[in-house]
Amino acid sequence: METSMAFVLSKSSFSCIFKSKGPSMMPLIERVKDQSFHPDIFTMAKHFWNLLSFYLTAACVLPVQANNSMAFTETGAFRHHPSIRIELIAAEPDVVDPVALCFDASGNMYVVEMRDYPYGKGPTGSPGGTIRKLTFDASGNVSASHLYAERLSFPTSIAPYKDGVIVAAGDLIFLRDTDGDHIADVRQTLLTGFNQGVTDSNLSGLRWGMEGRLHGVNGGNNGVIYSPHGAAKPLALANADFAWDPLKRRVSRTYHTGGGFGLIFDDFGRSFTPHNINHMLQRILPVNAMERFRGFPSIDATVNISDHGGMARIYPISIAQTRVNHPEQAGYFSSAGGMGLIPGTFNQGGLAGGVLVCDVVGNLVHRDVMHPKGPILEARRAPEEQHAEFIASRDLAFRPVGLETGPDGHLYLLDMQRAVIEHPDYIPEQIKGRYEIRAGENRGRIYRVSSAGVSSTKRANLATAEVGELLTHLNDVNDWTRMTAQRLIIENHRDTKRQQFNQILESGNPLAKIHALWCMNGLGICLLEDLQMGLSESHAAIRIQTLKILRTHPEWWNKAWPWLQSMSRDPSIEVRFHVALSLGQHPHPDNDEALLEILTTDIQHAWSRRAVYTSLRKNPALLLGKLCQSYPGHADSHHHWNTCLSELAYMATARLEEQNMDAFAALISSLGAGDHPLKNNAIESLLDGAQKGAILASLQRASLEPLQSCLEKLASLPSVSIKRAVWKLSKALGSNEVPGFKNALQSALSSAKDTETPLPHRLEAIALLGLGTFQDSGQTLLTLVNGIEPNEIQKESMEQLRQYSDQGVAQGILDRWREIGPGLRPHAIETLLRRKKFHLLLMNAIEGGQVTLGELNLDLEQRRLLREYSSETVREKAAPLFGDEEYSNRKILLDEWLSKLPAKGNLTRGRQIFIEQCAQCHQSGNVGVEVGPNLTDMSHRSVEDLAFNILDPNMAINPSFVAYEAETKDGELLSGIVQSETPESVTFLSAQGMRREVARSNLRYFRSGGLSLMPEGLEELMTPSELRDLISFLQKHD
Repeated sequence: METSMAFVLSKSSFSCIFKSKGPSMMPLIERVKDQSFHPDIFTMAKHFWNLLSFYLTAACVLPVQANNSMAFTETGAFRHHPSIRIELIAAEPDVVDPVALCFDASGNMYVVEMRDYPYGKGPTGSPGGTIRKLTFDASGNVSASHLYAERLSFPTSIAPYKDGVIVAAGDLIFLRDTDGDHIADVRQTLLTGFNQGVTDSNLSGLRWGMEGRLHGVNGGNNGVIYSPHGAAKPLALANADFAWDPLKRRVSRTYHTGGGFGLIFDDFGRSFTPHNINHMLQRILPVNAMERFRGFPSIDATVNISDHGGMARIYPISIAQTRVNHPEQAGYFSSAGGMGLIPGTFNQGGLAGGVLVCDVVGNLVHRDVMHPKGPILEARRAPEEQHAEFIASRDLAFRPVGLETGPDGHLYLLDMQRAVIEHPDYIPEQIKGRYEIRAGENRGRIYRVSSAGVSSTKRANLATAEVGELLTHLNDVNDWTRMTAQRLIIENHRDTKRQQFNQILESGNPLAKIHALWCMNGLGICLLEDLQMGLSESHAAIRIQTLKILRTHPEWWNKAWPWLQSMSRDPSIEVRFHVALSLGQHPHPDNDEALLEILTTDIQHAWSRRAVYTSLRKNPALLLGKLCQSYPGHADSHHHWNTCLSELAYMATARLEEQNMDAFAALISSLGAGDHPLKNNAIESLLDGAQKGAILASLQRASLEPLQSCLEKLASLPSVSIKRAVWKLSKALGSNEVPGFKNALQSALSSAKDTETPLPHRLEAIALLGLGTFQDSGQTLLTLVNGIEPNEIQKESMEQLRQYSDQGVAQGILDRWREIGPGLRPHAIETLLRRKKFHLLLMNAIEGGQVTLGELNLDLEQRRLLREYSSETVREKAAPLFGDEEYSNRKILLDEWLSKLPAKGNLTRGRQIFIEQCAQCHQSGNVGVEVGPNLTDMSHRSVEDLAFNILDPNMAINPSFVAYEAETKDGELLSGIVQSETPESVTFLSAQGMRREVARSNLRYFRSGGLSLMPEGLEELMTPSELRDLISFLQKHD
């Protein structure tokens, strides 16, 4: 290939022009109006050469150690797993602002371009989204790019359907080209009524499921959706995702929405979705299961399964940028969205089956490896990626938004290439004007990611395949091929005969069998004997999918029930989980025996218990009684049985109605009369449950006589927790005279303060104080909010104070602010912000110097609460103190120093400055002493952020590093941070790393000075150049 290049670089423009005799080449970088998006023009030149490398070489391989035993690979601007290859296959003008893609059966790529991000096109904000159709030549290169559709409103997702595509663009829209000119001339709205908002909260994640429905995620904006062409009733999404059945033209709710952007299924039908800081959520219980049982607890059934936490640590390699709104998110997931599944074609490095999720702010793609954890999964980092990412880029404009598997078995990675990716609604007004919000709007990239040992770009063309060939493709290792073949069989070959599936059903490929069973079900030719075969298969995934198929056939439930009953003892916990869900759709009189079998076997797993609860058609009280009889009495299972009994007791009350008041009283009496070791928690949960919803109203309307004597007996039991539950219910029912309460309250006032009383008994007493009025209990509770007291005592006291609206709560907390320990500070701040009537007291305390802004360390939402949603007086007081951006006590000094900082620092000199100025309190690598925060690898913190924290250490203080001082009863003075606390002692850590443990009983006073242990005034000890050297040392990658 002969290539000539003209390259022009100036202060105001940056452009490149290619002339080629080979395949067409695309301009890599367009002019950026505001150069402030890149640190300097040389960074832009580096950006150019990094991208150019994709054209000039297949892979420039340089081994780079990534804090683990495996050498990662450098390809252009990328550092990635060594078992993959990355190559650029499309860029502007062929694609611009790509956010999603799919392939049709012929292997053509359809790319969603969100050109109207973030506020629409032009001054009127008109719809500007487009769909591009890309065709490929025999070598896998893009041969042409066609404008397939335009004027779409913020399109987010796309899926193939018949001879067209379905697009999520405000509505669910079918597009089709009928005359072969690569332009859609059919545009039909399938579903409408979705609410619109910030783009990543709109519907997205279109993806075909094994059962033949098109799934999508709600995104959190909800809506009441309906088909403009059908007679079906509108469906309120109500915080749920959805699925559309193309055969029945019916839409249904599926799972609780994660509220994010994107959706992926693994090979066996489990589904995952991200949401900003929570990068890996598994959708566990379907909403129809949770809603069939009145009284099922209100829980979120789409949950984080990451073992590395919500807002997990990530490892970008791009230059750290300042996070003005949420600085605590720097170096952590904050914009997880867009997912992918590594297909079986990736046969090196054990990558197949890994789930990928993008973080657009971090310029990276993260991989999780799934491991069983009870009936669900746990997402873990791969061993070789403990401190590295699957794909990361130095290019700040690299904005990965999703990955899709192609017909060739490779992954295709979408890069939106926007300079500002954060939606303007989330950017503080004070700094929004610094940015050109649409910079990068004329750029876009699509990369091919392939297994390092696979170079083939052969693309399967299934559009012309006969049914026999499509059936063969159900065995394919590529999930795109399997799913496409299944979809085409159901769409185009409705006359396929059942016997044509026999060879697959007799094969040893579990995935092929699963697809075959769902194909047969979609064609209406699946028989009960096929399901019997599926339920007896050795592979658990086949049994699970067969159970799902069985749920769609109520006509077979009675005949299938014996099989389900026997499967309650299935060796797989995941199968037993699905048996429990299935039993809820089979109204058999002996269901409870099978459910009890599953419950006792898997009682330690919360999601197994919940699956059982969804299927309780009788009163849970009946199962409660049977479970009590089954209790094995093992100490190691005590906690799980206790929890289960409490859950069942709580739910039992939700099934009771007014005419069942006698039954309610009888149930309480039966539990109270027995001598079961777990009865106390069960009774307490039953009484607490009676205070919720309709049952409380029923109790209030009913005569209390059948209940009163029962409650009096329970109140005489020795358990303080039962007494508390009895008195709490009595108060809720409006009873003025609660038997024994006054005497118990007086006893609790004494026990709560008595340091000789065992800690558990003190905690019970404090919980009891919460039933009294603020006048009864408030001062005692406030007295216990003191650093001398054990953390458990402080937290329980604060928890009881939260329920009171008396201003004495806020004033008492503020009066004792200096005595509140670091572990309780966040709880105290939350209590002060909880009620509007407390806000003015807080602002007055700030103005008076009683509390400092730095030690409050308010996050963005807390600052906005005071600035925008409180009373007018509070808003006026808050406005000059802080805005959306972080506040500083030394802003003039900081701005002056930032303007003097050199562009780069010297790491070697910075290390010496760290030793001289910081090492006595901080550790970086193997240098220094860890008293304050460990500063090893601060590469995720920006230069500006680190400079602010060094020069203004009191700008925002983590409660763990506030300096405290104390005096012992024998006159010893102590100062430092609180390193650890136990109920009996406090350990102080001084600036020199000296540790001193002191018994709480020996403390005369304990209070904070409101400042960080790190002193202000470091600017007196170094020059701007030396500060920049220090920052370079802190930002180093070890």
